[in-house]
Amino acid sequence: MPGTTESRPVPVHFEEELLNKHLEYTYDNGIHGGPMSGRSNYQTAYYQRIRPNLWQFSCLEETGTVVSMALDLIEKRVTTFMSFSWGHWNRAEEAHGYKRDKLEEWRALAGDRPEPRERHQLPEQATIDKIYEGKGSLQDIEMDWPT
Repeated sequence: MPGTTESRPVPVHFEEELLNKHLEYTYDNGIHGGPMSGRSNYQTAYYQRIRPNLWQFSCLEETGTVVSMALDLIEKRVTTFMSFSWGHWNRAEEAHGYKRDKLEEWRALAGDRPEPRERHQLPEQATIDKIYEGKGSLQDIEMDWPT
C-alpha cells in the first residue's frame, strides 16, 4: 500500500490549538496507548476543525487500519473509531515495534484477507490525561519518510 504524497493546506487555527501538542490518554476500558501498545508509529494525518478546540483526526495506516478520532481539548476526551485490517487485528504482535524497522512487514498485514467484511470495528472513548508542548519522548521523524 503506497503512502500518500497528497499535500493539503494547514487548517485555520491548527497552529494555535493543536500544533506541537502531545496528548497522552487512557481508554475508558483501561488501556493506555490503545490496543496496539508497544508500537512506535507516525502517519500522514488529516485534521478538520469542528469547533474551537474540537478536532477530527483521520489516517490510513500502512497495515490497512483506518483511524478516525475526535479530540476534545476542553473536555479532555477522545472519541475514536478504528477499522482494523484482518491482519493487523489478528496478528497484532507483528505490528509492534518501530515503523522504520518494520514498514514492509506492517504493509503486508494490510493484504492479509483484505475484504472489508473481514475487518474488526472498534469504537472507543478515552480521557486525555496530559496535554503538553513538544514531542516528549517520541523519536524524531523526517517529514519526507514514507507513511
